[in-house]
Amino acid sequence: MPEIYKELGQKIKKYRKSKNLTTAEFATLLNISAGHLSNIENGTYDIFRLELLFKIANELNISLEELLQFECIDVKNILLNSDIKSISTNPSPSDLAYINKWLNALAITYLSTIDNFKTNKDAIESITNHLIDELHLIKKIG
Repeated sequence: MPEIYKELGQKIKKYRKSKNLTTAEFATLLNISAGHLSNIENGTYDIFRLELLFKIANELNISLEELLQFECIDVKNILLNSDIKSISTNPSPSDLAYINKWLNALAITYLSTIDNFKTNKDAIESITNHLIDELHLIKKIG
């Protein structure tokens, strides 16, 4: 399992315990089984619906952004596996950290925004296409 699942599970478990909730109590609030929650907290569950993540954040009284606040995107790996060559010519660790910070902020904000539209595929597609168009425009201007 990728490290991100373990990080997310540990974070959920930490917040659950800070609320003095048992696994069974929290699972009941989320309307999932205790085994399912245990798998999430142990990082052995790799399918997350935004609806469930939003519900977890809501029950823990934290924002989805706070729940997902960790370095889930690794720019270095993206650059190694892409056609983007101009910034991949040996960027410094501080440059990579800076880009990573903002790329993760963008990803988290995107997920939080589309969560408001639940499974409205047209709205999600429209938001995504608009964001991509804006980024292409910025690229042309730059």
